[in-house]
Amino acid sequence: MDMISVLFLAWIVNSIDAFNDFPSLISANASMAVVIEKNLFDNKAEYRDVVRNIYNFIANITREEMHMSDIDVHVFRDTDIDSFRDYTALLSVATCHQMWSLHNAARKDEIVHLAITEQDCPRLPDSEGVSVPLVSSGKELSQIFFDIRTADALFWNNVNILHDDTFDRDTINRVTKAISVSLPNKRFNLVSRALFAYKHTDSERNRRYYIKEMLENFHVDQLGKCFLVIVTIDAAADVMEAAKILNMAQPDSQWLYIITDTVTGNSTNITSLVDLLSEGSNVAFIYNATNSDAYCNNSLMCHIKELVAALANALKLSLMTEIELYSHVSDEEFEIIRLSKRERRREILKLIKTKLVEDTFATGGVCGKCLFWRFASAITWGNFFIHGKNTAHLIDSGSWFPTLGMNLTDVIFPHIVHGFRGIDLPVATYHNPPWQIISLTDSGKKEYGGLVFDVVKYLAKKMNFTYSVLSPASNRTIKFTRNESETEVVLTSTTREIPPEILDMVVGKRVLLAACAYTVNNRGRKEINFTLPIFIQTYSFLTAKPGQLTRALLFAAPFAKETWACLAASIIIMGPSLYLIHKYSPSNAKMSGLNSSWRCVWYIYGALLQQGGVYLPHSDSARLLVGIWWLVVMVVVATYSGSLVAFLTFPNMDSAILTVNALLANKNRLTWGFPNGSYLEEYLKNAEEEKYHILLKRAIIHNATQEPEIIKKVKAGKHALIDWRSTLRFLMRSDLLTTKGCSFSLSTDKFMDEPIAMIIAQDSPYLKIINAELHRMHESGLMNKWITEQIPTKDKCSDISATQSVNERKVNVTDMQGIFFVLFMGVTGSIFLLCCEFYWHRRQVAKRRKLIQPFLS
Repeated sequence: MDMISVLFLAWIVNSIDAFNDFPSLISANASMAVVIEKNLFDNKAEYRDVVRNIYNFIANITREEMHMSDIDVHVFRDTDIDSFRDYTALLSVATCHQMWSLHNAARKDEIVHLAITEQDCPRLPDSEGVSVPLVSSGKELSQIFFDIRTADALFWNNVNILHDDTFDRDTINRVTKAISVSLPNKRFNLVSRALFAYKHTDSERNRRYYIKEMLENFHVDQLGKCFLVIVTIDAAADVMEAAKILNMAQPDSQWLYIITDTVTGNSTNITSLVDLLSEGSNVAFIYNATNSDAYCNNSLMCHIKELVAALANALKLSLMTEIELYSHVSDEEFEIIRLSKRERRREILKLIKTKLVEDTFATGGVCGKCLFWRFASAITWGNFFIHGKNTAHLIDSGSWFPTLGMNLTDVIFPHIVHGFRGIDLPVATYHNPPWQIISLTDSGKKEYGGLVFDVVKYLAKKMNFTYSVLSPASNRTIKFTRNESETEVVLTSTTREIPPEILDMVVGKRVLLAACAYTVNNRGRKEINFTLPIFIQTYSFLTAKPGQLTRALLFAAPFAKETWACLAASIIIMGPSLYLIHKYSPSNAKMSGLNSSWRCVWYIYGALLQQGGVYLPHSDSARLLVGIWWLVVMVVVATYSGSLVAFLTFPNMDSAILTVNALLANKNRLTWGFPNGSYLEEYLKNAEEEKYHILLKRAIIHNATQEPEIIKKVKAGKHALIDWRSTLRFLMRSDLLTTKGCSFSLSTDKFMDEPIAMIIAQDSPYLKIINAELHRMHESGLMNKWITEQIPTKDKCSDISATQSVNERKVNVTDMQGIFFVLFMGVTGSIFLLCCEFYWHRRQVAKRRKLIQPFLS
């Protein structure tokens, strides 16, 4: 057992040593594997010459650069190599496919990979190696697009390639392939391509005609809005002019112009194209800055020398760093804290890149220094609002060299990535709560809030701008914030009118937009436009809370009229029936209590009221009838008593008017109306359903001064107020806070949607992107969140069932008034019958006195 433990411990130690088994540059020379693939060369003689001389060539370079140590070089003629574990670096001269195969092995062993490969090959990742494609002068365009895609500088899912028919088919095909082919170590995105060629002509007029004709027939919705234009600088101006005229250069489109003729070869400067830039467009240029007069050494050996020299310099600096570290610590500490293999690879690659950049920008580079392309990006968003005119300009966003590839100092399309780039834009507003609220702090500084500014703040965050607010001087900010109550302001707020100063700012393009809630309508459509609706206001109507129905006949409420009629008929029928059965029964004892129909009726009535009688039938037939009647009485009385308790506890309420049809059905007992200037009138006129025409015909138009009177009439149940549902909720909430009770009922019908939007200049290029952001706000639920925060949510007065319910209560005189009224009628009837009986008795006595009675002795 002890032997197994020792062996296991030894295996762990060896594994750890194997993992860290790479020598320090102090203790051993750096080693480099050189792999040369035969297929990269045009002929065998060139391949054999490179293989024969590569060792001495590299040794001479490292000796010149490092001075202190050499690099152990091992040249491989076979490219089928599985591991480079024992090497510090790999130099490969191979085709694109083979380079990536070798790189996978080098990455696994975490060594520095320097690669020279064929043209149109994706470069190695910056963190894992350096690759240089052998680019021929005049054919570098496709390699530029490979480098753009490798750096993730463009995110296009579709692209429309425009060029004239003078460009050779091979160049266009290679560019198309560079745009769409899948890249190693990159997630493949399918890129749809559409190629359009216009006819080349020497006549400027004809050229413009062909370009405009091509763009006019372009289906943007189907093909997308990403354009790659490969042209000369003169043709670029014509394409830009045509796109501007056709309004195709918008914030949601991207135009990348490839200017193929060199700067030294034409008389037109790239900055002359600035005048053709549209406000809000996304335009970038990649233009050829190659010096065709300079000597251009783009040979294989030149690139090998450049890369090996950079590697030797990096190893020398890394060695000096290790020596410095070693001089300050012990051997054991040095082994612990020295760089790991991955860290050393990262450090060496960083030093190599630094050396190549210094050589390139200081002296123009060594190899292929004549090949040079520049990137320029247009800054167009928001310039008009700041300067009052179109002051677009170009910024240098990067460059391209064969050795370094693409070196971006900014993104190609700054506005696509960074929006307005943090500039300050003016917006117009005025005080109109709860939509726009302008308040004053204790220091007198204005603060802006409300539903609209919730939207504006989010827009500013998503589109990367700050804003300054312009408002009319006549706006009543101080008055509101210090004197007016919330409800008064809400009831007087409107989105149907807007100050003329605000409209002037929008029409004059002095502001990005008017941060004001405004009802979408057709007025002024030629000068202003509306954003996507930020809120949809629905109309409802407000009526008085349903009241209790009269309690006078509460005692009769448990049974319907038919039930009471059946009970009365039962008494009338059962009385004579009992009399007849009792009369004709053989066992009849001729009792005086049941010897008339009238007395039997009273007997049956007394039994219904659960009052016992003095007399009972002697016959079984009559007793059976009375017993069945008592059973009926028991059921009827129990049912009546239980129902009466429910009616006493939960009184009946009048039916609420909750729909337009119900409102029209009550047109004889109440009126209705809506505020003056409401767009509801226009909506009702254009409605298709007849009920809305009737609603408009009988409606009363309210003025602002009539609001207190109208609210009193609504409370009294004589009028219905038609307005925005949100406004009516504010009114209900205010009444609840004031009276601590619910006086109103809000309809369930929601009719006639009124869209509320912000206004923007008619021809503003930013409308589409603003609408896109507003659409995302709606989808994410942000709009509903802000509405919930600003507009009252449902409370106890909003719930229909709650407004009609009652709490526990005691039975009062009002509840019992009906039965007392019956008692009064009974007493009155009894007195009347008593009088009748006296009258009848006196008449009978008088009649007997008139008769002559014979005297009998």
